[in-house]
Amino acid sequence: MKKKLFCCSLGCPKNRVDSEIVIAQFIDKGWEVAETSGKADLVILNTCSFINDAREESVNSFFDLHANLKKGAKIAVMGCLPQLYPNLGEMLPEADFIFGVNDLPDVAKIVAEHWNDGFRGKGGTSEFLYTSSMGRVLTYSPWTAYLKIADGCNNFCSYCSIPHIRGRYRERPLKDILAEAENLIKTGVKEIVVIAQDTTQYGSKTNSSLKALIRSLNALKGDFRFRVMYLYPSGIDRGLLETIRDCKKMYNYLEVPIQHVSDTVLKAMNRRYTGQYLYNLIDMVKDVFGENYLLRTTVISSFPAEKKEDHELLKKFIEEGLFDYIGAFKYSKEESSASYKMRAVPAKTADARFAEIEKAAHECMEKRLDRFVGMETEVLYEGIDPELRVPVGRCWNQAPEIDGITIITNLEDEKEGSRLKCRIVSREGTDFVADIIR
Repeated sequence: MKKKLFCCSLGCPKNRVDSEIVIAQFIDKGWEVAETSGKADLVILNTCSFINDAREESVNSFFDLHANLKKGAKIAVMGCLPQLYPNLGEMLPEADFIFGVNDLPDVAKIVAEHWNDGFRGKGGTSEFLYTSSMGRVLTYSPWTAYLKIADGCNNFCSYCSIPHIRGRYRERPLKDILAEAENLIKTGVKEIVVIAQDTTQYGSKTNSSLKALIRSLNALKGDFRFRVMYLYPSGIDRGLLETIRDCKKMYNYLEVPIQHVSDTVLKAMNRRYTGQYLYNLIDMVKDVFGENYLLRTTVISSFPAEKKEDHELLKKFIEEGLFDYIGAFKYSKEESSASYKMRAVPAKTADARFAEIEKAAHECMEKRLDRFVGMETEVLYEGIDPELRVPVGRCWNQAPEIDGITIITNLEDEKEGSRLKCRIVSREGTDFVADIIR
């Protein structure tokens, strides 16, 4: 009988891509994918260690999966947690295999060679970067795929441990990225989501640019659309915005993580822009796109350098209603980050500030998303939601996993993966309800 694999991927879409590469390795060696962890011969947990909550989730998930292993099954931990803790084998002796980032291209091979005696990866600086020649098994949807163009980061934001975990910035050649995109389109993918820790940095290592990548993707043949995530604010210029606007296959979806608006806090965060720059950038977005765009951001509340006036400045900025989606986070003290030794905002104060920021963000989104009600747009129909038991999809203004969904009310015999012309008739929180226009 064929051995069975179960892979649980935590954290960001970039982690999901790594998991998909590893799953493909096992399928190439004759393994099958198990429906549940309890039916698998090998369970792989791809971990996230970006902040403390993510690490706790990774450890808790490991013990939940370990408790449900069938007799004779083995369990592996891979990804960011082993990179952060090179001695993870001592901390989790229950793990049969531990793989760091550099082990990713050989996981299936290592398992085959060390099935009986187990394996502890050596860790080291993260250098692995996958290529289009490596297989992938899509795990989110047959119609939507992430396309990772780079890994690592050179920004060294003072609150962030990513350079320590994922290494310095490295990128794939344009030709290789396009080859993978073409493969995805041929398999039926209708939406490509371009990702990296900082997509605006693309081209700095390969004599190219993000604008060139966008134009090249837009020129590919096929019935597909794409969006680009993680646009670092100071990496955006008018030329990039106009390229996005003019490329018809690209959605006018701008994810721009600002983190704060106070100059004092931004400087302490080691972010390369000012609050006034952000206002100017948003004015430029409006000038280029009119109202035909969506703007998503993230903000961090209670960073150690934040004083009351900085908090009020951020709150006021959010209340101006400039963003359609806002991810609000409370500062997490990370030992591997430069801000670790800075004096933290007192816990009660941090909690109170975060509650205010979260409330302001929610009210901002409620008001902004109302502007889409009544709009005619295409919806990518992705199937019947297993929990809601209704047909669902996503509009151009909804990125997978982080934004809402669109419930389709009058579906008849339309096929999954179809783009349907719809009218948005109402909004429920961050979700939309839409009628197909017949």
